[in-house]
Amino acid sequence: MALLFEGAAAPIPLRARTSLAPPPAEIAAELVRSGEWADADFALRFFPVFDFQRQGVAALFCTPMYARAGVNTLYGHGAFHDLSAEEWAAIDCAILDYALGFARRVMAAQLVVAVGASVSFATLSDPIGRMKFRDALRKANAREKAYLIIKIEDIPDRTGARRMAEIVSSVRGLAPRVWVHLPGSHVPLSGHEQLRANGLVLSMPARMPMHGMATEARWLARTATLQSALACMDHVDCGTELDFVRAAGIRFVAGRAVGGPALAASAALEEIRATLRGTNCAP
Repeated sequence: MALLFEGAAAPIPLRARTSLAPPPAEIAAELVRSGEWADADFALRFFPVFDFQRQGVAALFCTPMYARAGVNTLYGHGAFHDLSAEEWAAIDCAILDYALGFARRVMAAQLVVAVGASVSFATLSDPIGRMKFRDALRKANAREKAYLIIKIEDIPDRTGARRMAEIVSSVRGLAPRVWVHLPGSHVPLSGHEQLRANGLVLSMPARMPMHGMATEARWLARTATLQSALACMDHVDCGTELDFVRAAGIRFVAGRAVGGPALAASAALEEIRATLRGTNCAP
């Protein structure tokens, strides 16, 4: 999912490695074609989301990945801070296109799984970026694709509930489901501040003491209930975290504790099937 990261190493700014970046349209076309922007160590990958209720992988979420030899891997829009609003708009539209292409391949193989496409909060906050992404959803007839989930991520820490709700509303009528990746459990949300999102995602902070793991999981479960939304805990990387998430009644989970590799859209069908079958979440 567009939520995971390994290690704390910060990526090298793209401008420092690409003195003359190609035009956004060229970047987007390359991502749609191959899922990679090689000059910037930028790739698109799909991550499994486990469903405790169904006891299996329920979704594969497409997210950017930064990976360079000798540098810890970073996943998510937050790994790339040196991109313009115009570039992000093009990239987010490419992520949607790439995820839909992957979904067509999966459905042709008669595999049943939801497919997620991440979009940055920055793109939807920018009037031009929002217009382009909304146009991409319309062009793809996304509303009619029941398997599709749009996940809004990389929301700034100080963003209020009202602003998040405005961003959700900008795409809600054009997509079958919209999930929101919250910046943290410090966000003041209650039943009186409805985001009108179908799902809420929260990343488990790294190196939390056991009581902290329990607090984070309970906060997400309670907040999702107040918001009438599904709950998904991300960055669940060990068995102890997994136990607390399960105990809190959270339905969906992503992270290394789930098992399953990051997948490219070009992954062999047997590799995709293995990811959908494989899990470390058995009770």
